[in-house]
Amino acid sequence: MTILLDGPAVPGSLRRINRLTILRLLRQMGPVTKPALARAQGVSRPTVSKVVDKLELDGLAAAVGVGRPTASGGKPPVLYTFNAAGVRSGAIFLRVNSAQFAVVDGNGHALGLLERSLGADRRPEPVVNLLVETFHELLTTLALTPDQLLGVGVGVPGLASVKQGVVHFAPHMPEWQNVPLGALLASRLGAEVWVDNDSHVQALAERQFGLGRDSNEFISIQSGVGLSAAYFLHGALYRGFDDTAGEVGHMTIQEDGPACSCGNQGCWEALASTTALVERACRLSDGAWALPAWLRIPEPDAGRLHGDAALDSQEIATITAAIFAAARAGRPEARALAQWHAYHFGVGVASIVNALNPRRIIIWGDSIAGGDLFLTTVREVVRQRSLARPREMCEIIFSQLGPNVGLLGAASLAFTALFDGVTMG
Repeated sequence: MTILLDGPAVPGSLRRINRLTILRLLRQMGPVTKPALARAQGVSRPTVSKVVDKLELDGLAAAVGVGRPTASGGKPPVLYTFNAAGVRSGAIFLRVNSAQFAVVDGNGHALGLLERSLGADRRPEPVVNLLVETFHELLTTLALTPDQLLGVGVGVPGLASVKQGVVHFAPHMPEWQNVPLGALLASRLGAEVWVDNDSHVQALAERQFGLGRDSNEFISIQSGVGLSAAYFLHGALYRGFDDTAGEVGHMTIQEDGPACSCGNQGCWEALASTTALVERACRLSDGAWALPAWLRIPEPDAGRLHGDAALDSQEIATITAAIFAAARAGRPEARALAQWHAYHFGVGVASIVNALNPRRIIIWGDSIAGGDLFLTTVREVVRQRSLARPREMCEIIFSQLGPNVGLLGAASLAFTALFDGVTMG
């Protein structure tokens, strides 16, 4: 199943270029006839016919009926389409405290889903063991083998090199420095493995299955305990010289602002993350945590939110969701907090609009639970703080891919190589 991922296209690889081009056209145009494909690609009908027949043999194309007879009264042409069910990618999405697993088909449908806690020991070796064991469990459940997959894509919450398959730094996971995760997983899973930053894979998910399908220029922004972005520019994901582009959470938006976890102060993340939102709602002047009287969260979560111990990401997510729920219900204190959070979020978005002039900004993550109140405030701040021309061209919207967007993104590492002819390594 890795037949299309055998290296970059070079002048002598015309057959591979034709194959990739026809596969993309089948996905975009299908159902479509071989003559129509030949006209769209600008190559001979015999060449197209040979390629389509081979794609059908490999399970990547399917005959789905016949078209209208030709004007000369000949035999009606066969209609072909991309066979999404014939393409599968494994997906692993690492979070701070858990990992999600899936096998996803070419239409973005998950054939199976699992989620596992990473447990107390989140060092590389025990986490890799968990990933391998759980992914094999998922394949067994689905009666699949690794060679039936294009490969396995992995999204990680940290700095990663997709070229090397190395996680250079994961700030919330101990000892994750220069970990060759791709090679470790490939040797034990028996499949090709791609590794990339969680924000980068989300942009690929939007490109393959979401609101980026019709645009070659968009930016996706992750909201949550941290902030980051991914830039899809000129029809390709821009990762930067060393694959670390997108760490916008650490751009300074207030010189004398609050301290950030990175060691700087006044970072966008320190003011506009959900961590900052929870700090404002629940941190007392003496440094301890306490829920405000108007805020209720489910037990047993409430019992842990006392004292001065740091909150983990799940606790922050729980409180964030409760604040947004109260805001949507009209609670004045919650609405004020949600607007404060959205204001600071919008300040950073305005800077991105001015700097990069995107056609579309897609927001995903925990803050989309703030709904219209959050989005309206962000748009208003951008209107006030960005230049008129780039602002007027930019659409700011929420992702529609739902809670499994990270898994779709991880799977999209393989699909991008397949559909766009992009080599990741």
